[in-house]
Formats: sequence, C-alpha cells, structure tokens
Amino acid sequence: MVIKNYIYIILAIVSKSLGRGKYYRKKLYSTRRILEKNFPENSDFSFLQVGANDGRSFDFLYGFVIKRNISGIAIEPIKEYYNELCENYKSQPTIIKINKAVNRKKGSAVIYKIDRNHIDLYPDWVKGIASFNLGHLTKFDYIKKEHILEEKVAAEPLMDIVNECNISKFDYFQVDTEGYDYQVVDMFDFSIDRPKMVKAEYVNLNPEEKKKMKRKLKNNRYYVFLQGLDIVGIDLKRIKL
Repeated sequence: MVIKNYIYIILAIVSKSLGRGKYYRKKLYSTRRILEKNFPENSDFSFLQVGANDGRSFDFLYGFVIKRNISGIAIEPIKEYYNELCENYKSQPTIIKINKAVNRKKGSAVIYKIDRNHIDLYPDWVKGIASFNLGHLTKFDYIKKEHILEEKVAAEPLMDIVNECNISKFDYFQVDTEGYDYQVVDMFDFSIDRPKMVKAEYVNLNPEEKKKMKRKLKNNRYYVFLQGLDIVGIDLKRIKL
C-alpha cells in the first residue's frame, strides 16, 4: 500500500512540474474519493466532527456516513444548528450529538453568528461562518453589523468531550471552526488515538498557525496536502490513495 501511495504522489509531483496533470491531482487528493475507496458502503466507519453545523450543509460527509456502519461524535455549539443536526441524524443513534463549543477552558464562550431573521439576505454560506472571532464576520463589507448576534454557549476542551462519549478510536477527524481550527487540532491527543485521516479548514488561519498546523500533522506522521480551503493529513500506511 505504501509503495503504491508514493508512486501516485511522485506522479502528481512530476505532472505538476511539467505543467500537466491538474485533473489527476484534483482526483488523487479528493477527500471524498479517498474515503469512499477506503470505506466502501456498509463498512465500519468512525468519525469525530467539530463544527458540524446542521450535518448536511456545505459538506459531503452526511451522504457518506449514512451509508456506513457508523459511530461518531458530531459537535455543534449553535443551538439552532444543533437542533437541525439532531433532526438530520435522527436515524443514526450511534452518532453522538454534542451542543458545545470546543475551547481550551471549560465554561462558556461567545460565538458570533448571523441573525436567522436576516440570513435570507445573504448567500447560503453565511450559515457556516459562526465564529469566536467577530472580525471573521465583519470582514465581509456587505454583512451589516446589526445582523450579527452574540450567542453564549457551553464550552469544553476537546478531549474532555471525547472521553465523556466513550469512543476511543476514529477513522476520520474533521474540523471546521472558522479560524479556531488549529487550536482544535492541537487539543486532540494523538498519543491516545491517531485517526487515519484528518481534515481541517486552513484558509482562515493566520500565517503562524498555518505553519503550526502543518508541523502538528507532520510530527504525527501524516502526509499533508491542501485541498481547496482545507488541509488534509493522511496516514499512508493505513489509507490507500
């Protein structure tokens, strides 16, 4: 498996250096294709998702997991999105839904979001930009400040949540927390479990956090690549490209 993986990677590097192979690289480094190849329908699959939103929007993961023998944890702090998450996954009782924010300290935190009474005034994707950082929303000039709400949410360190759920092994770890993504990945205890794949939003990290994210994944023996707005780490010994 490892030798084949490296052959595919070398082909991708060579094709890029020759100014070719864009479609090949896009297909090779497709998270969805990789997961479907390694976890066929009706196979066992476990996942940890931080920033799950409603479980369906902006993500292929919902359509993937409902066709597998699933176990997992889906974490979403915004109450209205969490309620939708529970509704969407109501036929998957083996997925534990958590209505908390992942944070360094246990207690509470403030998250900024678009008021649902005005959300129809904006593109669909604004539902997915709730953040600890107010500036993450106000940087979009067309979002009116009066349409941004604060929501106080329960918060807890990641491994405390994981330990409470009694799921110790994950095939896949996904993070989408609009700028807090490195902090979440850094909280995961890779000495206890090393998921086969890790995917985290990368685009909203500052330059220093981008370096730390790459270093964190590489130090935990992941092959790292960028896919769109995200960074992906793969254990080449356990995942086929």
